[in-house]
Amino acid sequence: MTTRASSLDLRMVHQFLTVAHTLSFRKAAEQMHMAQPPLSQAIKRLESLLEARLFERSARGVRLTPAGEVFRDEATRLLRQAERAVDRTRRADRGELGSVHVGFIGPAMFALLPRLIRTFRERFPGVDVTLHEGSSMQVAAMLLDGTVDVGFLVPPTDLDDDIAVDTLVTDVLAVVLPAGHRLGGEAAVRLASLADESFVMFSAQGVPTLSSRVAALCRQAGFEPRIAQEAVQISTVMGLVAGGVGISLLPGAVSTLIPAGVVCRPILADPSLLEVRICVAYRPDGLNEAARQFLGIARDRA
Repeated sequence: MTTRASSLDLRMVHQFLTVAHTLSFRKAAEQMHMAQPPLSQAIKRLESLLEARLFERSARGVRLTPAGEVFRDEATRLLRQAERAVDRTRRADRGELGSVHVGFIGPAMFALLPRLIRTFRERFPGVDVTLHEGSSMQVAAMLLDGTVDVGFLVPPTDLDDDIAVDTLVTDVLAVVLPAGHRLGGEAAVRLASLADESFVMFSAQGVPTLSSRVAALCRQAGFEPRIAQEAVQISTVMGLVAGGVGISLLPGAVSTLIPAGVVCRPILADPSLLEVRICVAYRPDGLNEAARQFLGIARDRA
């Protein structure tokens, strides 16, 4: 931008457009509640700044020059853009514009995220929400490298000290069985009755928290789980169970979206041993306003 162009201010533009629309210095001065001589001097300064004559003045009145017509069209766009800039800046400061990147694990999609995202988009339609699915370890890594603003995961995971973790949902594990399984007709299932079953387990590398939890529960019930297949995604686990590969223990929230060929039953055990906490993790000092609003709604919905 040249030095001359940078000297152009919006007050000058507004004064020019008022004269251009009324084609009368007197009427324009009245509309802006100012005396006519200062307005005439302001237009002369603008013409000097632009190095172009904007108005033809004669006894018959005032009309725009060809240069004035061009500047009228450009100035109109400039004022509209300035108004848009002010509006968008204020909306961004209120969290009504911008973007939020959200990392999540499968159980969060069953237990919380659908209604959270729907509520957030209803309240903040101008904010882009981008979802990144992964295991708890992967979501933690996304937080650490700044890929996501907030992450929904199951602790414990390796996180920096400056990352806060809030519990949103406390779920309990349930047993997932293929349709027609001998235990499918039970109201609830004892862990010991699963000793001879083949298990579809979460991968110890991909989902270590749930994998170790299931293994520990089986050992407390007096047996070592016989692993037929490992997987990372809940949808894969349920597909394998539906196919008869084995049974599995999953957060109870999946019972709301059980596919055909699978049944879900409660487990008879101390509920505290079956608890699965779904948490939201974030850097308190690293959130933009849109992400803060998203986090606030997550807490409210939980």
